[in-house]
Amino acid sequence: MENYILDPFLITLDRFYDLTFSKRLLPGRRSLRENMKKRFQILKELGIGNMGELLRTLKTKQKVEEITNTSGIPEDYLNLLRREAGSYLARPFPLSEFPGVPFEYIEILKSKAIRQTREFFETAQTAYQRNDLAKRTGIPKARLHEIFVLCNLSRITGIGGIFARIVYEAGIRSVEAFAKTKARVNIEKYTAISQKHEYASGSFSEEDLQYCIDYAKVIEEFTDKTASL
Repeated sequence: MENYILDPFLITLDRFYDLTFSKRLLPGRRSLRENMKKRFQILKELGIGNMGELLRTLKTKQKVEEITNTSGIPEDYLNLLRREAGSYLARPFPLSEFPGVPFEYIEILKSKAIRQTREFFETAQTAYQRNDLAKRTGIPKARLHEIFVLCNLSRITGIGGIFARIVYEAGIRSVEAFAKTKARVNIEKYTAISQKHEYASGSFSEEDLQYCIDYAKVIEEFTDKTASL
C-alpha cells in the first residue's frame, strides 16, 4: 500500500543535495546553491542524515536559531532549505477542488469521513477497496477509480485540483506516466484542454511543467519504499 505523502526519512541528505543542485529552483530559492556543498557538509556533521531529520531539526524558529549559532549557516538559508524540503510533501486538499466530480458524490463521501485527497487515496487505493466503497456509497466503480487517479496525480507538488483534471483528460493516469512526459510536448495539449473547459489555468510554461515533472520523478523513485508517517 502506498501513502499519499512521501516519507522524507527515505531521502538521504546526499540525495536531497543532488535533487536541489540539479533541479530548476523557483526564483526565490535559487540562493540555496550559495556555498551549498559546504553547508550540506556541515549539516551532515551535525548528524542530519536525511530530509526527515532536516525538517525535524528546522521545525521551529528556535531550532533554526540554534543551528545557525552552532553551524554559522544563516537563518534565511535554513528557512529556505526547510521550505524546499517541505515542498516534497504533498498537501491534501478537499475533493471538491476537482472539477467534474459531482457534488452529490462529494457529500456521500463526506458522510463516510472521506473529505480530502489523502483520505480518499489511502481508503480507495485498490480495486477491492473501491468495490467495497462502491457498495457502501452507490457511487459507480468507474467514477471512484477516476477520483482515485485524480488524487494520485495530486500527490505531485504543483498539481492542484484543476491541473489534475487537465492531466487526466490528457490521458495521463498515474504519477509514473506523468514523470515520463516531456514538458514542451504537452504545453499545447494542456492549454487546449484548459481553454476548452474555461479552467483558470489558461496557459502553461515549459518551466512550470518541468517543475511538476521533477517532483513526479522523486515520487516514482521512492514509491515502493514509502512507509507510514
